[in-house]
Amino acid sequence: MSIDIISTGRYASDHILNNDMLSKMVDTNSQWIVERTGILERRISEDKTTEEMAQMACERAVKKVAELNGIDVSDMMSKIELIVFATVSGDTKTPASSFRLSEKLGIRECTCLDVNAACSGFLYAMTVAKSMMKELNKKYALVVGAERLSKYVDWDDRGTCILFGDGAGAVLLENTRDMSGNVECSCENRLEICDIYLGGRVDDKGLLTLHSKNHIDEENNRFIGMNGRQVYKFATEIGPKVIEKLFDKTGLTKDDIKFVVPHQANVRIIKTMAQKSGIELDKWYTNIEKYGNTSAASVPMALDEALEKWSDVLKASSRKTGENVEKTGQYDEGSDRAKYILSIAFGGGLSYAGILFKIK
Repeated sequence: MSIDIISTGRYASDHILNNDMLSKMVDTNSQWIVERTGILERRISEDKTTEEMAQMACERAVKKVAELNGIDVSDMMSKIELIVFATVSGDTKTPASSFRLSEKLGIRECTCLDVNAACSGFLYAMTVAKSMMKELNKKYALVVGAERLSKYVDWDDRGTCILFGDGAGAVLLENTRDMSGNVECSCENRLEICDIYLGGRVDDKGLLTLHSKNHIDEENNRFIGMNGRQVYKFATEIGPKVIEKLFDKTGLTKDDIKFVVPHQANVRIIKTMAQKSGIELDKWYTNIEKYGNTSAASVPMALDEALEKWSDVLKASSRKTGENVEKTGQYDEGSDRAKYILSIAFGGGLSYAGILFKIK
């Protein structure tokens, strides 16, 4: 039995706020932003809430599978028994965003819960979903990360307003508890959730904060607060350690990694993690230049794009493996050693996470 990603989807608004536009709002310029973050633009959702963006991403993921298998979209939706929603910017305190999303998707009977681990939220949510699907014997689940961070950005603070954007990403999971009823995967390959490493550290210095709007000191705490230099230090320290922990646990090495989908926080962080881990930079997928930091949405959005961009690479890998099996009658691991996708994230809390997905 395994828990596999069988489809992905994403949504981002068409409304773009680029660096030149920002330079007219605060004392900054595009060169300064790009050198420090790698960001050229970010998407701002003016007409959709966090839950509505999540709905769009989920519908796209489900539609791909439904159309590929000749199933009505509503019928495929009705098979979903679990929704785990990662966000820090939900539209209501209760009902939880996951329940409201279930209603929007037309799923009347469903186990739902929200996860708040900031930028690590999606990987935490994937871990929760995997455990619940096995324990409760759920066949299909949606895991979604969505954020409308623009409503919490202080547009007068050039240290934070240049970083954040809005968006949503989702994956559809299938429990292969038995082979009956399994659907064809819309991705080039199924991605099995294999090994996981989660951790946390008390943020006693307030490196990354977003207080409730009902906080007693509302005027000074209603926006995202961040100590950029210390967050950079934390991320570049913990990211390589998460990779090391996963490699130690599994016996894998950097040569087993096909590509890496990291949280899109800062291109300098990604480059430093690549250098420290020894995993070649060209294996690290980045789209931060288009979307900025979308917190819990960044990993699923990047994963969806990466699978589209590298579909030919994955297809060639599958073809090579198939030809080898046909020729020799057995699978030779050495014929294409890189069989894993690695995803890592870090965020408020302070939280951090890593997941290895096996390409099947």
